[in-house]
Amino acid sequence: MRTPIRMLYDLMDKGPLRALSLLLALLTAGGVMWDPTRFANHAGQLPALQGLVLIWAVCSGVIHGVGFRPRQTRWQALFIPLPAMLVLFIALYRFYL
Repeated sequence: MRTPIRMLYDLMDKGPLRALSLLLALLTAGGVMWDPTRFANHAGQLPALQGLVLIWAVCSGVIHGVGFRPRQTRWQALFIPLPAMLVLFIALYRFYL
């Protein structure tokens, strides 16, 4: 029997979604490195927590985007791409708009 995490990971395991995940992760990491003060000004009230979540989202996006597939369910749960992509979309929206 497959767990819901494995089913969700299989659902996101498509080529275009991988490319989108990698693109979002690289754009977000590039934005943070290019102008960190602008990114910090748009971060909001909890920069430390948001920074950790952003690092997790970029790592998860790169892991998913390059095609690496964790075998164990606990690692798939940690690096699940759907919430990471949502965090990356929000980060890019807040940074560029």
